[in-house]
Amino acid sequence: MIYARLPTATARDALEQLRRQAVGRMSQRAHLILLAAQHQSVPELAALFALRLATVRSWIDRVDTLGPVGLADAPHGVARGDRCGARPAAARSASRWLAGDLLDGDYAQLGLAPDARGDAQFQRAGRVRRGLHRLGLGRRRPRLMMPHKVDPAKAATQWRIVEAVVTAAPETAIFCADEARIQLLPLVRAMWQWVGQHLRIPTPGSNVSRTIFGALDIDTGQWISLVRPRARTEDFLAFLEHLVAVHPGRPLLLIIDYFSSHKAHLNPVEGIWRRLKSIVAPNRLYGSMTLLLETVYAFFAAMTPEQALTWAGHKA
Repeated sequence: MIYARLPTATARDALEQLRRQAVGRMSQRAHLILLAAQHQSVPELAALFALRLATVRSWIDRVDTLGPVGLADAPHGVARGDRCGARPAAARSASRWLAGDLLDGDYAQLGLAPDARGDAQFQRAGRVRRGLHRLGLGRRRPRLMMPHKVDPAKAATQWRIVEAVVTAAPETAIFCADEARIQLLPLVRAMWQWVGQHLRIPTPGSNVSRTIFGALDIDTGQWISLVRPRARTEDFLAFLEHLVAVHPGRPLLLIIDYFSSHKAHLNPVEGIWRRLKSIVAPNRLYGSMTLLLETVYAFFAAMTPEQALTWAGHKA
């Protein structure tokens, strides 16, 4: 007894969609395969749909071989048995569902394992691969990527920040603070270039770097920064002393993101660093650290409080 192979969840969804939304023969064939997968016999299906036994067996075999794409007609003007007169849109839809099956990792389950050499199964796999190439798909290794890490303490940290801000005295200056590293080695970014003329950016020979500590008053947009040789404890303490000197006798609330840990998901100062580096750093070699720092100072001098709050995401 011939029955249709039990379709995967993705293929079953494709068949159900074709049964409900397609018209004419595509809807009939999808319905036929769904019934065959429920162990309706070939004679029963032939009688139900007024088809020849050979035709029913043919459709079952095609879907078992190719998945839902096997229900599509041949292109216009090409006759393959009883497959003549195409419905291109329906064929493309079924092809996309088959591609989804393969991309979801159901290659072996579809009976198309690539290691089946020299038999009918391997020939079917070859036909499917050629069809996938025509759809614009290619078989290649995926790339590794860093996992997306979620800080389990994020919610609790957010509530502590809210509590500290709400309970702060009215005269308290509330700052978000962070640090960024700048260096003579150019930051290489994508840029428009003349085709065939690959731009070369010189390197400094030996790299030199500095650390910028910055703090943003979230009420006024005031920006306070200090350049230090590194990001050590003594450098951070020097920055704190600088903040106190700018606001003598005033209570300060400083929101930081554990400078050395770079837990930047709560720190709006990251928006200012991104704007700074996108303007100052990419695809450019500075002759000296002095010249680079002069450019950084000029950027901060030109940054208005409104711009600082906007880049930090505190103003629309």
